[in-house]
Amino acid sequence: MASEFTVSAVLVEQEDGSYRANCPDLDVAVSGRNPDDALGNLKDAVAAKIRTVGADKVRMNAVKCLKVRVTVD
Repeated sequence: MASEFTVSAVLVEQEDGSYRANCPDLDVAVSGRNPDDALGNLKDAVAAKIRTVGADKVRMNAVKCLKVRVTVD
């Protein structure tokens, strides 16, 4: 039976126009040519990690997404 997981995803556009996709929940990071490509690659990488660890043994990191203000003198 298939299991379904909801994970955090962060997309960052790189200087060359490609994208980096991160899943901080599972410490997985991949890249792609565009946002859709990067997210597709991330989903594949997350699924592969879950299959490797075992769906019943997956432990996700506690993730909080914050924006902070930084003062630069």
